[in-house]
Amino acid sequence: MNHILITTALQAEAQPLIEHYQLEKKLCSANIFYFQRGVITCLTTGVGGKNVRKRLGAFLKETVSRNTILINMGIAGGNRDATEIGKMYSINKITDEKNGKVWLPDKLLKTGLPEMPLSSVSKGVTDGGNQYAGLVDMEGAAIFETAVQFIPVHCLVFLKIVSDHMDVILDSPEQVVSLINKRLPEIDGLISLMQNSGLVRTPLLNDQHEHLLNGLKKSLKLTATQTYQLKDKAEGFIAVQNDDIAFLSQYLKVEIKTKQERTKIFHEICTSLSA
Repeated sequence: MNHILITTALQAEAQPLIEHYQLEKKLCSANIFYFQRGVITCLTTGVGGKNVRKRLGAFLKETVSRNTILINMGIAGGNRDATEIGKMYSINKITDEKNGKVWLPDKLLKTGLPEMPLSSVSKGVTDGGNQYAGLVDMEGAAIFETAVQFIPVHCLVFLKIVSDHMDVILDSPEQVVSLINKRLPEIDGLISLMQNSGLVRTPLLNDQHEHLLNGLKKSLKLTATQTYQLKDKAEGFIAVQNDDIAFLSQYLKVEIKTKQERTKIFHEICTSLSA
């Protein structure tokens, strides 16, 4: 059975899960505590990217296992025209507003939930957020960027419950707990699905795959975001097609002179991996 690591920003987001699964408080270090029972662990990271990188990074260095699936769970502001307050969405794209990086959670594991893009911002949005097409939080991008260093991209799942339409700051723990509690049956079903998923039992990328992808990163001068996207696409291709990616070796000899050339070739590779 897979190990499920649930991360939340707020203790109020974690509390319904702690009580439902009867998780017990434990210490990872003098400054980091978490809750666990059996194969379910819950870690509160705190609000904002800085806290996430510090707490989650330290925690994963000490505790991550090969069969871990990370679920980032919590509330988020939603576009008024595209989302419904209290509804839960699966995140298919994460944009870091601060630096423009884009992260693509894998969708190999089908949750059945409606999908929505997520923007991670540095401070709360209360002006209606018309510039955001989907959801907004303050931790998603940092969680992905930190976790993917320890956990395969296809084992990262982001679930967000809409708390407001970006017109208020929701600061009542009781309101947050209520929102999570109302989705508990749905959350419980998804966690059960992930516990028994075969996705993490066998690594999708072997040493040859990793060597080829590292070669492409160097020869095509890929950015950090493009490198993660390439790995994501390769894992998806192998999982779905049950095939190899040796045909990508032809791109190792391509000479890149401009960013436009790199973008064109990268798009061509991604298209071939999506076929």
